[in-house]
Amino acid sequence: MILTVRTPLEPRCPDSTARQELADRLSRRRELFERAADPTPRPVRDPYLFPIMAALVPVATSRGGEVAYPGDPMCLYSALSLTVERSVARLERGLPEQPSLDDVAADWGRYPDDAYRLAEDGPRSVLVADSRTTDGHVFDPRIWDDVARTAFITELRALRPKVLLLSSVSAGHRYALEMAELAKEHAPGCLVIVGGRHADETVRYQDATGTADLSWSSTVEVIRDGRARPVVDFVVAGDGSPLLDLLLRAVALVMTPESGTTSVEEVLDTLDLVAAHDGTIKGAGNIVGLTAEEAVLVPVRGERIDASQLPSPYQAFSVRARFGIFTRAGSSPVGSRTAHVMTLDACPFKCTFCSESIQVSKRPTRFAVSETEHVAQRIEQLVDWGTEAAFFDDPVFWGGNWKAITDFCHDLARLRARNPQSRSFEWGAQLTVDVVLNRAKAQEVHEALDLMRENGCTYVYIGIESMAQQVMRNVGKNLLRRNPEAWVSKVREALSTIRDHGIRVGSSVLFGLDGENRDSIEETIEEIGRLIDDGLLVMASPNILTYHPGTAITAAHGQDRLDYHSRKDNRPPYTYFEEAYPEVVSRLLDEDDIWFIHEASAKRWGSTRNSAAESATPVGA
Repeated sequence: MILTVRTPLEPRCPDSTARQELADRLSRRRELFERAADPTPRPVRDPYLFPIMAALVPVATSRGGEVAYPGDPMCLYSALSLTVERSVARLERGLPEQPSLDDVAADWGRYPDDAYRLAEDGPRSVLVADSRTTDGHVFDPRIWDDVARTAFITELRALRPKVLLLSSVSAGHRYALEMAELAKEHAPGCLVIVGGRHADETVRYQDATGTADLSWSSTVEVIRDGRARPVVDFVVAGDGSPLLDLLLRAVALVMTPESGTTSVEEVLDTLDLVAAHDGTIKGAGNIVGLTAEEAVLVPVRGERIDASQLPSPYQAFSVRARFGIFTRAGSSPVGSRTAHVMTLDACPFKCTFCSESIQVSKRPTRFAVSETEHVAQRIEQLVDWGTEAAFFDDPVFWGGNWKAITDFCHDLARLRARNPQSRSFEWGAQLTVDVVLNRAKAQEVHEALDLMRENGCTYVYIGIESMAQQVMRNVGKNLLRRNPEAWVSKVREALSTIRDHGIRVGSSVLFGLDGENRDSIEETIEEIGRLIDDGLLVMASPNILTYHPGTAITAAHGQDRLDYHSRKDNRPPYTYFEEAYPEVVSRLLDEDDIWFIHEASAKRWGSTRNSAAESATPVGA
């Protein structure tokens, strides 16, 4: 299979020829669907709306003894926001008199009402077979085993989707390929579109040279060289929401009614026509279409978008997560109903191991620092929907901008003053040691931390990574190295500062970075234990370095061929850590080291070590 790179799609106004071609296509499509809907009585389903299904690809393979890690549900929810909004609007207004680009659309159903949002809680037990709400169109098994496989097949056969959307992190990619294969078998004619963090990390386009940069572990490459069957039709990487909306509009433009198949080639040839329809394109990234003969990469270079231009990810979905660290609401023994919220998609810092670094993700979509009031309004909306808490899942809260944090807290204060229901709402966020210890803005930091606490912040999560100086000198996180004891003393000072402002602190600890050995492992476990003993940490989460495509440490360790495609069931000790599989963890750790980390941290940290119910990732979605 050859690789072809097309000219980037960029904002442009359509010429008269393009307008006429689009008008002709729309008229022909309207006639085609009208003929298909002619028999009486008319079908219950609007014949112009085609069935669609989305799935959050799981990571885990067994139902016990594992840290809960759901993948990245918010990546999927965010990516669906525009296409769902368009579908719901089309459903509510009906078919317009004149042929329109949005005549044919995905059938996502209607938005959940308040009663539905309050009733639905925890992972979905009823899936998509006869769903009437947008929330019910997401298959989310959390575990990939025989039970989940059977349920997935049942849903495919019941819904017969014409499009299946799969969102996957790298650790779930092997299961995404299996789910795609099942879709081709049990829903013939279904187009399979894969996106998510794995796609973002593995599909790039070099603007300077006009060439594709595909990782060996990308969906495109594993299909091109035969490591996986050709069961994926499109891969979307980058700004998922506008790119997926563009792609699905192109799919809809060439869609045939009932059981007709949709050609990947036709969709690719229609993308530029759809892009030119409005005279503008939003978002940036890459769409790859996989045909029998070639992989066609279409770069999309649209206008930058701020998150405020997109619908709330929860507009179409219930808040189902419960986070054990939040208990103020007192409505559940497993914690408060908790929403994920993000103010930016990429971390402004450049840690060597992190796939969320701006160097790797290159995802600029975010709220502008002047849009704090908009984020506060979204919090108010979440409160109205029955949400009891929120965790700001940004790599660094508001990018570490203390003025934005202060402004946001003032906006929250106004919300709490006018909405009594919001006064019991609590929230948490992620910060870094150096952001907290910003010497030039020390007074602003202290005032902001007070404001955070006064306006509902009860928890801050900080990535400590290691307490061994021989490790931290290589990471790119310890930005202000003053002496050999700097990192340990800085960590303690940062945690003390936050605690002194009445906010609890949790942390992540990462083993397997450069400079790691058994001595540094023992040193880190002991030093974290001392922080726990001194009441500076209420939760500590041990993690094993997992190689992600595109990170500096992956390149430095020569791990350019990561097996994220072979079907394997994971096993202990790897299952005790998020994303860890034998083939993709740090080459500096052997299996004995990983067993030691698991057992020694459990012994030294006791109940403060995270459990499935108290992990940094909320349970549910």
